[in-house]
Amino acid sequence: MEASQSPQDRFAPLTNLQQQFVEEALITLANQQPLVEIRFGHRATRVTTSNIEQACATLEIASPVGAYAQRAQFIVACDGARSPIRSQLGLQLEGSAYEGRFVIADIRIQLPLPTERLAFFDPDWNPGNTVLMHRQPLDMWRIDYQLPPSETPEQALTPESLTRRINAQLAMIGYGGVPWQLDWRSVYSARALTLPNYRHGRVLFAGDSAHLLPIFGVRGANTGFQDAQNLAWKLALVVQGQSPLSLLDSYSHERVAAAREIVQEAGKSTRFMTPPTRGFRLLRDAVLSLSLTQAFVRPLYHWRTSRAHAYGDSPLNAAYEAYEADDDRFMTRSVGISVGEPLVNVALTEGGFLLDHMALGTAAGFVLLAIGNTAQMLDEGVLELLHQSNVSGAGVRLLALNQPEVVASYAGLHGQAVYLVRPDHHICARWRTLGSPMGAIRLRAALARAQGIRPRVGAWTRPSVSS
Repeated sequence: MEASQSPQDRFAPLTNLQQQFVEEALITLANQQPLVEIRFGHRATRVTTSNIEQACATLEIASPVGAYAQRAQFIVACDGARSPIRSQLGLQLEGSAYEGRFVIADIRIQLPLPTERLAFFDPDWNPGNTVLMHRQPLDMWRIDYQLPPSETPEQALTPESLTRRINAQLAMIGYGGVPWQLDWRSVYSARALTLPNYRHGRVLFAGDSAHLLPIFGVRGANTGFQDAQNLAWKLALVVQGQSPLSLLDSYSHERVAAAREIVQEAGKSTRFMTPPTRGFRLLRDAVLSLSLTQAFVRPLYHWRTSRAHAYGDSPLNAAYEAYEADDDRFMTRSVGISVGEPLVNVALTEGGFLLDHMALGTAAGFVLLAIGNTAQMLDEGVLELLHQSNVSGAGVRLLALNQPEVVASYAGLHGQAVYLVRPDHHICARWRTLGSPMGAIRLRAALARAQGIRPRVGAWTRPSVSS
């Protein structure tokens, strides 16, 4: 079976990149930033939280040149699965740990096979278990194979065990005897765990220190990137004094919900890969066998297991006061992209994609995305508000697009729509038009809410909705 691919996809499905390449790119970019300093060999040993809601937090750090204290307005704990900061604060992860263990082995080998993910269930050399293979750059292939319950990680990682099993897998796919070289190996146990709250005063958790997610579907690293994209712009607004400290609570609200959604999905994937009971194994085997001949079974495979999550219940989404009756009708017809969802990339006929016109990061600010005829959608008050926001440094940029494919995806038969897009590319408000005399007021209300600024109580009432 082949993974489905949409014409709107910039990259082919199941494209993999080793972690060291990502780290190299991130370090290169970090070294270009004058406000970033990377200190290798420095280890945080303690965090002081006694005055945590006031001015700063303090880290005690051990280094090759001695111990020292580092004060900071905020601490973002990205200290990994065994997070010392999480342990010191006495925080507990919630969720499930699964019994199945896998060996992960990266080998350098030249194989004339396409770039795709291969899954082998109940192979002869590893009966009752699962084996995965996928290509990585520079002739590197990753082989994941499940261990029998009686085997320890120490036994599985011996050179004799690794060589025997890797040779057996290569022989099974018809490439026995092809020379290979071991590059890296480890043992992995599937866990689906998350902290119930990612903000503890001025200490925020992200990545593996906040959640442990199964690698099936590359959820771990990709979810960490989504944490960073969600947190960075909010932290910047708070540090710059443009938003209250409470804005950071929305980071935890949105990302904990995303992690719990992944935990639920990951549980299904893990039970499919490593059935815990005879009933689960019968179901898995039935799906596998029927998928060879029955098309209706194939959608049960969840190819795109790593994805951006929708923040439909985010406290930053525009409230009723930001809309009028005509917008309510527009929104309830499920036209375009819903509030809380990430932008959907659209391939453009003249080349490139919609997201090529967007910027990502704290410097990007918010974007008012106007789809269709801009002159009919935005009154002078809205344009003046956008000008004022850029003069004050709030950074709301107008992006007007009228390409037919963008109009079809974002406005449908209405032919026009306006979206307020957060710096992390999630929608926080949308309208059919902001051309009425109230357009600037509605945009101001939505922008304030997206920045965590509470409107005055009683300033608005929900507009009536016409049928």
